[in-house]
Amino acid sequence: MASSQVSDSSTPEAEVTSIKASYPGQCRVVKDVGQFSHVITVQPAEMDATIKFQIPADYPKAKPVVTVRSESLVPETLQDLTEAIQARARAQPDGAMLQALIDFTTEHLAAVGLRPNKARKLKGDTDLCDTNSKKKNKRRKQKSGDTKDEGEGGDEKLPPMKTASDVVNRIIWDDALEKDDFIVGYFDRFRGLMERSFSAFSWEDLAAVDYDVLAVPKHRIQYFKFKDVKVWDKPRRLDNVFGSAKGTKTIDVVIREVEEEEERAKHAQKDGSGGATSKQGVNDERSDASHSDGDDDSDDSDDGITVTIGSKAGIGTTPTAQSKPTEASKGASLKVEEEQNGEGQGEAAGGAYNKYWRDKLRPNHFICVRLTDPALVERICSVHDHLIEQDPSLAECCIPGASLHVTLCMLGLDTAEQLRMCMDALSKAKADLKAAVPPSPLHLHGSSQFYNRVVYAKVHHKQDFLAFCDLLKTLLREAGVQIRDGYEFVPHATIMKVTRPVARERRSTNIDPAIYAPFVDTEFGYQKIDAIYLCSIGSDRRSDGFYLTPLELDFTN
Repeated sequence: MASSQVSDSSTPEAEVTSIKASYPGQCRVVKDVGQFSHVITVQPAEMDATIKFQIPADYPKAKPVVTVRSESLVPETLQDLTEAIQARARAQPDGAMLQALIDFTTEHLAAVGLRPNKARKLKGDTDLCDTNSKKKNKRRKQKSGDTKDEGEGGDEKLPPMKTASDVVNRIIWDDALEKDDFIVGYFDRFRGLMERSFSAFSWEDLAAVDYDVLAVPKHRIQYFKFKDVKVWDKPRRLDNVFGSAKGTKTIDVVIREVEEEEERAKHAQKDGSGGATSKQGVNDERSDASHSDGDDDSDDSDDGITVTIGSKAGIGTTPTAQSKPTEASKGASLKVEEEQNGEGQGEAAGGAYNKYWRDKLRPNHFICVRLTDPALVERICSVHDHLIEQDPSLAECCIPGASLHVTLCMLGLDTAEQLRMCMDALSKAKADLKAAVPPSPLHLHGSSQFYNRVVYAKVHHKQDFLAFCDLLKTLLREAGVQIRDGYEFVPHATIMKVTRPVARERRSTNIDPAIYAPFVDTEFGYQKIDAIYLCSIGSDRRSDGFYLTPLELDFTN
């Protein structure tokens, strides 16, 4: 395989010569083809794929036109690859870039399932043409009904395989399957192979989703996992969901096997025989550390779309708080201590954490700006009235006016010590935060939705608001506080969220878009940032109806 270093050739001709020397028997060069000075065809890493570069006369100022071909990939995947390479080419500085583009393409081909040494090595420039001719002749024979090659039997037809759409529909509609247990591996045109929780996606028609909703075309899905086990893999033609293609079992069998393995691991920990493995599981990092928190039972988990990151390891000694906590902090601290001492909580109850469930730890506190402007709150409550009038079953899904807020970040404070550490860090940082408070108020205008389950008011802001949020998170991280944000920050104020009990009664988590359509361009008002609140996620409320707040930073004094 050729070196991954980009050639420092000073001229296009020298760069082409270097590429041809780096890929003996795998490169063909044709000069002066129409408007192009060179047309270069490369077969990278002996894969079943070719990359064609059409080099303009004023290269490298003008970028090459790149085309990828492979009989092993579907047209949609090839199109995505080509677009990704073209975008990479446009981003390259003027100069030698062909080797960098070949390396980039090779990595992406491997990501979608192509492997080295899966294609016959080319003997020279003419062999590349001969190979293509043989493939064309083979296709002609197949069309004419003669499917046998010389001296060989005909190619066997591959067994049919259930599609990604079939798997998505099965997970959505099969009540026996828990959506949060599944992970989707998909190809991102710019970042390569990515993993996200199944629940993090909107599975509506792509034309119907908003720009701030995570959605993916089905042909970009490469695999599905149940917890850490791949159950559907397109490149390998593995289907252990339905048992089609090369699948040897169905999802019911996979779930039973995984649960039995977890049960054996649990018994091994109790017997003291699983210590080494469990310890390794605590220290390992998953390639995808974020999972959706979209199935919370209550409406007190902010908006139900936050995700969790990290482990539950202790943070260390606790400094003495320098700011007097609010009255609610005693109740919040007591609640944390009770949870810490309860059965099944922490390492003391069950040994080291299970690697899968460790990554699914949910946030239990958040920091927010409370909406207190009377006119603003009244307008949002008028939306509640309209939504309830249209669909009375949503009455208990509305966020009360006294609880309206804009979340700045989600936190994981799993012990009383961690809570006190966070309170102390915020108290010490009050002066710095006050100096960074944006002078302009937040502007709430228009409404939108997350996954058709959460309706929210859009928050319009200036760059200094994002800088304030970044400073807040930086100060907390420096103090050892766990930030459990997982999605890109979308400032918003939740108006309504469908809870699980209501979803079960309605047999749907979706809110009909027609009932909140009148408010997509509504002017709600402005909210000045004069304080931030550290809030506890839970059903308990203060006497004024707001969340329990272990600490409040008032920037007016």
